Amino acid sequence: MDTVKRLTLIVLIGLAGCRAQQVDVARLRVPDGFHISVVAETGNCGARFMAWSPGGTLLATCVDEGKVLALPGAQNGSAQRVATVLSDLDGPHGIAFHNGKLYIGESGQVTVFDWDEAGLRAANARKLVDLPRGGMHSTRTVLFFNGKLYVSAGSDCNACAEKDPRRAAVMEFNEDGSGMRVFARGLRNSVGLAANPKANTIWATDNGIDWLGDDLPPDEVNELRAGGDYGWPYCYGDRVPNPQLGHDAARCAGTIPPKIRLQAHSAPLGLAFGAGAMFPAAYRASVYVAFHGSWNRSVPTGYKVIRVPLDAKGEPAGAAEDFVTGWLAPGETRKGKWMGRPVGVLFGADGSLFISDDASGHVYRVTFGK
Repeated sequence: MDTVKRLTLIVLIGLAGCRAQQVDVARLRVPDGFHISVVAETGNCGARFMAWSPGGTLLATCVDEGKVLALPGAQNGSAQRVATVLSDLDGPHGIAFHNGKLYIGESGQVTVFDWDEAGLRAANARKLVDLPRGGMHSTRTVLFFNGKLYVSAGSDCNACAEKDPRRAAVMEFNEDGSGMRVFARGLRNSVGLAANPKANTIWATDNGIDWLGDDLPPDEVNELRAGGDYGWPYCYGDRVPNPQLGHDAARCAGTIPPKIRLQAHSAPLGLAFGAGAMFPAAYRASVYVAFHGSWNRSVPTGYKVIRVPLDAKGEPAGAAEDFVTGWLAPGETRKGKWMGRPVGVLFGADGSLFISDDASGHVYRVTFGK
């Protein structure tokens, strides 16, 4: 492992709240041959999930600030400016373009906008679907896949029986917002959704329950199946009963175990499948996951991007490997001490990987080669 670009750049940003005070890019580590750089500084707007516009402009949501930003030029290595596309939204998180329209997953609804590429403007807002608003997990992620709209909504508690079946679940809708059904349930907080192009299925991250110790339960990546039950709140991992609720193994026998088990309390959020031609073949055949980092652990973990190798069918073919590290340095064991917290991962058309960081307000780009 090496520091990809031994940049001397230290970006002082003086942000309030949870924002980091500085980003030392030289501290970030990636595998040999890779390089990482800052392509955009979003200031007090903590960039979360990202999407490419039809014209190739990178857009990012800012949940706490209620904004959507456009970062023209980011695809070429450096954003020319940071433009506010939308403001005064209700916790915007998920973002997608579909048939030329812009879709935003707000806390209580999915909203669709007309998109003007030339002016980088979104207009004519329409509510497409209602969603359960707020709660313990308030972010809503959106994904279009095989002609359907999928929306995730996390649980309203750590471990309890939800009254609203749309929570702790991934919902499926027709493109026009009709025909809602719960596609997959028992998912405590599936923040990240992505289509596996080899398997032609949806994969989702999931954040496990708290208060079972430093190393239980495993965080997860799941392959979603129609009607599938993934266990929460009664089971975790490979059908293990949750002792907090006192249920036995019989209740868990019919649940679906995770496709990939991850270090507990890593807080996996965004995920993306290798794409484009830039990375070496072994790195293209991988799924990448952003670890936002722990709070419910005596020694912090996460604060990095990992990859899991995949075979020709899109199935896991090896153990998780660190891909970008350094936001949490060795010895930084106090809660709240980090340089950044990665959230979203998104491949560009050329195969470079973009990473958002809502703690420092930066977007990074990982490239390979000279």
